[in-house]
Amino acid sequence: MEKQVIPVNPTLLQWARQTAGLSLRDAALRAGITPPRRKKGEPSLSPEDRLLAWEHGEETPTMAQLSDIAKAYRRPLVTFFLSEPPQNVSPLADFRTVQNAAPQESPEFSALKRRIFLLHRELCAIAKEENTPNLPFVGSCKVSDGVVKIVASLRQHLGMDTGIMEEVGHGDFFTWLRDRTQQLGIYVVLMGDLGSHHTRIDPEEFRGIAIADAQVPLVVVNKNDAKAAMLFTLAHELAHLWLGASGVSNANAFASVHDHKKDEVFCNAVAAEFLVPQDALQQAWPGHTDDLPQSVKLLSRKFRVSEEVIARRLADIGIVSAAEYSELLRMYQARWHKQKEKNKGTSGGPDSNTLARYWLGHKTLTTLMRATNAGLITMQDAARTINMSASRFARVAE
Repeated sequence: MEKQVIPVNPTLLQWARQTAGLSLRDAALRAGITPPRRKKGEPSLSPEDRLLAWEHGEETPTMAQLSDIAKAYRRPLVTFFLSEPPQNVSPLADFRTVQNAAPQESPEFSALKRRIFLLHRELCAIAKEENTPNLPFVGSCKVSDGVVKIVASLRQHLGMDTGIMEEVGHGDFFTWLRDRTQQLGIYVVLMGDLGSHHTRIDPEEFRGIAIADAQVPLVVVNKNDAKAAMLFTLAHELAHLWLGASGVSNANAFASVHDHKKDEVFCNAVAAEFLVPQDALQQAWPGHTDDLPQSVKLLSRKFRVSEEVIARRLADIGIVSAAEYSELLRMYQARWHKQKEKNKGTSGGPDSNTLARYWLGHKTLTTLMRATNAGLITMQDAARTINMSASRFARVAE
């Protein structure tokens, strides 16, 4: 039987591998490419050689092999039949730093960004149909305004007056701040994989994304991060929105500032002052203490933030030494990893639809449902936007 020739575009094969950040060897391993059967008198070829031959158009993969490649690169199968690579419409600057070098982007994160852009495009189309007004605070500040001015603007728009701590009570400050942010008109979505733990994206690759669109501002927080870091990331991305700077960040609030780019250092400073104002912290500090961890714990309850955030602020303003801060951070990280391991074997908790509802956020869900009810988009298109079936979307949104 004559082998069926698949009309794949070899240029697209090479483009997809390179944009996935994979070498020939890594790509061959991910896609499970095996060496071709060697004919008598011909030299043996490696899986990498076989993939390279496909990329040069010398050989053609089967449909099954092409499907494996599509899964490995996190690309739709149709991509490889296009006449030219899809246009890159990413509105994001890359603020990420890994040891002062640009980080390698995984296929999973590339795919996640495409989903984020699809969601944002759909939300923009809905906003245009509904004549949603622009939000004046997006891009209203610049770095030269300084940390204090931007923090004051953030607090004013979010309604964070002096009675805020009583309102938050002993609840979840992240949830409270996320709700206030959404009420202000900003979408806040929690994402960190492509639908399964096998596609989990590490916070070291990305912690947050800000799309500073005045009509449809969007913040994405990596749901795989520690809760303390997620709160800091949300505040950090809000600073990006106020600066009008769309981008992807992986700045660690608890790492050395020397590991971060200048823009990230500034947004971290805004986030830190926003969450724990220096003047208020200095007034609340009890002075010399024989039990530093206990003092930090009490302050964390007062400001409704984690002990990690308080420890970092105390280090920033010179109340605790670098050595003391490092020791506290080691203790908190060990505690977090221990709790994480303990939780691995537990079952129960919210069902998948409840979790999806929480990750997407009420503003995203209500906007999509309002649009479907008004006939602006179909239920199928709304579901596709958030990578769900129409039937599941209906259950999640109910």
